[in-house]
Amino acid sequence: MKTFHRSSLRYQLYARLMAAFVFVAVFGGMALLSGYQALIQRSADASAEGSLRHVEHSLEQLRSSWQKNAQAVKVHIDFMRIFGEPSNDAAWLRLRAYFASLEGTVGKFPSGAVTSADGSVLFAFGPDGQAFGKVVDGTARLPEWYYSAAHRAAFALVTSPLWLGQQGNGRLVLLQPLDSGVLGALAPKDVRLLLALNNRVLGSSRGSMDETATVTMDYSGRVAFDAIEAEQRTLQLFGSDPAAPQLLIQHTVSEPISKPLLLLSVTALLALFAAILWISIGQWSAKIAQRIEHLFRASEMFVASHQLSEPLLQRLALASALPDELAQVAQSSLALMHSIEVFDQEHFAYLQTLDLLEEGVVEIDAQGVFLLASPGWTRLTGMQVDCGRDLIFEAVHPEDEPDFRKQLEQLTTGAKSSLVGRLRLRQLDRKDLWVEYRFIAGEGRQKKQTSVRGVLRDITQSYLLEKHISHMALHDALTELPNRILFEDRATVALHMAQRKGNKVAVGFVDLDHFKNVNDQHGHKAGDQMLVALAQSLRASLRSGDTLARWGGDEFVVLLTDLAQSSDGRDVMAKFAASCEQPMLIDGNQFNITCSMGVAIFPDDAQTVEALLSQADRAMFFAKEQGRNTIRFVSDMADRDQERRALYIQNKLAKAIKGQELRVWFQPIVDAQTRKVVGCEALARWHDDTYGWVSPATFIPMAENLGLIRELGHQIWIQTVESMQRWKRLGIALRVAVNVSRRQLFIPSFTADLLDDLAALDLSPADIDLEITESVAMEDAEHTTKRLLELTASGFGIAIDDFGTGYSSLSQLHDMPATKVKIDISFVRRVHLPQGEQLIQAIVKIASAFELSTVAEGVEDEATAALLCALGVQSLQGYHFARPMDADLFEAYLLERKDA
Repeated sequence: MKTFHRSSLRYQLYARLMAAFVFVAVFGGMALLSGYQALIQRSADASAEGSLRHVEHSLEQLRSSWQKNAQAVKVHIDFMRIFGEPSNDAAWLRLRAYFASLEGTVGKFPSGAVTSADGSVLFAFGPDGQAFGKVVDGTARLPEWYYSAAHRAAFALVTSPLWLGQQGNGRLVLLQPLDSGVLGALAPKDVRLLLALNNRVLGSSRGSMDETATVTMDYSGRVAFDAIEAEQRTLQLFGSDPAAPQLLIQHTVSEPISKPLLLLSVTALLALFAAILWISIGQWSAKIAQRIEHLFRASEMFVASHQLSEPLLQRLALASALPDELAQVAQSSLALMHSIEVFDQEHFAYLQTLDLLEEGVVEIDAQGVFLLASPGWTRLTGMQVDCGRDLIFEAVHPEDEPDFRKQLEQLTTGAKSSLVGRLRLRQLDRKDLWVEYRFIAGEGRQKKQTSVRGVLRDITQSYLLEKHISHMALHDALTELPNRILFEDRATVALHMAQRKGNKVAVGFVDLDHFKNVNDQHGHKAGDQMLVALAQSLRASLRSGDTLARWGGDEFVVLLTDLAQSSDGRDVMAKFAASCEQPMLIDGNQFNITCSMGVAIFPDDAQTVEALLSQADRAMFFAKEQGRNTIRFVSDMADRDQERRALYIQNKLAKAIKGQELRVWFQPIVDAQTRKVVGCEALARWHDDTYGWVSPATFIPMAENLGLIRELGHQIWIQTVESMQRWKRLGIALRVAVNVSRRQLFIPSFTADLLDDLAALDLSPADIDLEITESVAMEDAEHTTKRLLELTASGFGIAIDDFGTGYSSLSQLHDMPATKVKIDISFVRRVHLPQGEQLIQAIVKIASAFELSTVAEGVEDEATAALLCALGVQSLQGYHFARPMDADLFEAYLLERKDA
């Protein structure tokens, strides 16, 4: 006989079938017995309830007969006119004689009494009458029953009103014995009735019982007597009186089949069923187990080789012998094996491709332990990775490691779905490497933990270039001091810190006295050397937290932070002025320099950076008016004319915008090669009756602060497109650049409004460039990019104005849907310096790489124009070609060049 290993499928199947058969036999038999018992119990309950109702009905009939008998006795007494006698004694003697004549008569009452209306017992007869009379004498309300302890007998009281002659109305009380005869008359077939009082049996329907017999009253359920089981119910004979005797109804329970015979029958039936089931399932289960074994062996063969060999296919064919679910599993397994085989081939090709990539592809767990590292990682770092042991943090620069750990923790905990950033990697034999990384979280190989997969790309060269461009954008090319942009940024931060700490901040304007004479007498080279030397001297005199910046020309600005009081600023500025007065030796010539300085204090003189600079500038001019070579604080000035002027302009500006007094002017943009006009920029201009032409640098920030920049921009836009419509009628095709503020850009209906205005005038958005500053473009990059994509999709061109002065990175510029960049005038003015030329050349290369056209602003001479053209700048704009003109003059300007 073939044997099977305990772990084999067939052994497990047979063992489980046997266990199932035993379980069914045992618990099935128990269930059948329980069901049979429940059926018998339900039948017994129904019979007991039926017997109860029968007894209740019979008892009612019996009580009715008792009442009729009592009434007959009463009628007989009245008929005999016993109480018509003149003497009561004679009446009682006749009554006693009457009851004596009834003794032994069937259906008559052996004992009784007569009571008056107040309950006094007047007469008693029978063996229990005297004792009963003593118990109830003087009781107005009689009980329904009476128990004679002497005779251990219970009686039901049957009463009837009786006329007592001269004594008036009374009651006839008759004692009906509740004996075995009464119980036997009440008991139906298969029922034993017991009369019980205080758990002691007083009588039985089946004759006399042991006087010491006891029962449990108020119990309904199964009882046994004389080896007979019965179902007991309790009947209250006399209402709800708990002390009254009770009738126990015991209905005999009969079982058609005995329990041993039933158990034997059930066991035989289950055994027959088990045998039939065993014979019918045995061969079929063996075939199933054999096919499953073929499927298992095929799986083992594929796991070992990952190839669909001929023996493996034969095994799968045997497993698919019958058209059932197991055959479907075999076919699915074949399809899965084929997919795995294809995947293995693709995976091998993928690994070969990874070997070719310069980028490092890695997979790490939540603790940073390497799970996988491509050869590109080794080429990046020069480190051989021991997967499962080495940590990625070992290759990260110590200064970048804490932030990188924090970022990875947020990724593995689900706080972030992906990571994009930069960090430095340490190389074994080279300098630190800047890389850009992209990581995502995924399911680890153990399926229970999160792993992180990512790519790291070497960006060292582009990062250094970007850093160099950023430095040049934020620093003066000559003195290496911070420029306006960096100064204003630091000043903004200083004001926020001072506001929190309650400190003061000083902003000073510094202007060299008579510096023009140095340039005129000794040349610009000497002047530049003097500015560099002065910048070094002034910077050395400041504290570590202060900032010195070059504002332009011979002007400097200084930022003093963390001042406890205004006088501290005066002390620092005095030392600052002393360093300025030191003699300087330039090319063998000694120069004695003096400076005029104006200082404004936050928060005493102004609340914003712009206002502080304006106040310091006023104080500096006041110092020059006082004879130069001096320091003047805003608080030293005798009047505030400038403030009154600013307030006046602010009030007039609001009225001018509402009255649509601002006008659009145009400045042409020319092709750098042909010098032909290829476009223009729309500029806002305002002429006030009192102050004349107000600079846009003055009224545009005011409009932003007043919340009127949207209305101002809309007025300039409408005037611009109306001018374009006139030019179109004259046959002039020109691309126009229109400046857009941040508030305008984020109006929800901005794009739709522009398109509606153009459609009304039959103009195309393809002829318009919308200019936004680089700072606006980067302020909310995600929403800005979304809006700019919407505009470019509508046909508008997007120009980044003041390019290079903001904080955008190359990756942000790559994502921005711009079509053109405008090189800021601050860079154009430095183009004749070596670093300035390199900077513009780098900007042109970056723009070319991103397929962006370039426009240079502030071109004021032919030498600058020619150099910019040689550097690859495509379009030029500036005073060298034309100053801004009003709409009429510009139209004439265009017509003149059209005819030419």
